[in-house]
Amino acid sequence: MTWRNWTMAVIGAWFVISAWALNPMHSSTYLWTAIILGGLVLIGSLWELSDKVYRASVYYLEALFGLYLGLSPFFYSFTRDGWATAVTVILGAAVLVGGLWQVGSRPSNAASRPHTPNHRVAS
Repeated sequence: MTWRNWTMAVIGAWFVISAWALNPMHSSTYLWTAIILGGLVLIGSLWELSDKVYRASVYYLEALFGLYLGLSPFFYSFTRDGWATAVTVILGAAVLVGGLWQVGSRPSNAASRPHTPNHRVAS
């Protein structure tokens, strides 16, 4: 599962960097959408890489963020910039698919809640 987390982390980082480096419209709306949602995708991916417990909720949130990122060109009317629209839609769709793929590929040894050691009661 880690390669998908790394891929989604890179995409999240790309959105954060692209907010300044590739903001084609010089739009503050795109800037903050890319920073916030890209940052959330990055944080969620890194969290899952460092955590040993499977949490489907994080992947559902990442899928939701990917959907919003993919639709953001249409929400904020920057479809006139074809390359920016295409890259944003494709990478948003990749985050959406990656998040749903992670939900569907729960490892067989993953716990749904944190591990708690067995405590023996003195008799």
